[in-house]
Amino acid sequence: MKVGIIAAMHMECEFFREQIHPITHCQYLGIKISRGMWTDHEVCLVESGIGKVNATLAAEWMCRDFQPDIIINTGSAGGIKMGIKIGDFVVADRVCHHDIDISPIGFEFGELPDLPVYYSVEQHVLNWVKYAALALNVVFHTGGIATGDSFVYTSQQVNRIKQRFNNVIACEMEAAAVAQVCHLQHVPFVMIRNVSDLAGHQAEINFNKYLEQAGKKSAQLVMKMISSYSLFSNLQSG
Repeated sequence: MKVGIIAAMHMECEFFREQIHPITHCQYLGIKISRGMWTDHEVCLVESGIGKVNATLAAEWMCRDFQPDIIINTGSAGGIKMGIKIGDFVVADRVCHHDIDISPIGFEFGELPDLPVYYSVEQHVLNWVKYAALALNVVFHTGGIATGDSFVYTSQQVNRIKQRFNNVIACEMEAAAVAQVCHLQHVPFVMIRNVSDLAGHQAEINFNKYLEQAGKKSAQLVMKMISSYSLFSNLQSG
């Protein structure tokens, strides 16, 4: 199986690089690309940089040049749903752009012409992630993840997202861009994030404090997911 992994920041990628062997490196438009093996699967890790444009470039390169069977977008996120704690996992069943608004000309919040408001994750992929999360005995929440090109740190930002989109559990700055490319390229995808901060509540302080932890934890769940593929597939087929 060929697995593409996209994360935005160095601290969200470093644990992956320590596990992938043998590993080779290259770059595309300044985007760092690492390739190697994890268990029996070929893995391509792309450190995209922050934001939707960087994530789009990374996802398009991944689909065109690596041609993965699935793309996993991972790293940190800001928790929005009540009850989520720093260190919990958030797994997207759908993602949306919270900062797109052409509603005055007849579209929904987050909608672009000929594209959906929500990019949905395939159910069998969600089941695979849940299987890995249960094997690791970690706390995870499933729901919508909202993406925008601004760090969400005020209650006003959080309230606007909640008012416009249903059941959003977390926010970040790359997932919907990756999902949009995957949707257009017909590549399965999923977003697995670990909560580094609670959006609107000292988010900027906690993000810096817990980013490294979130990066490592999210990597551990992604790698458990990849390594459990054969067992999960056998269970599904049986």
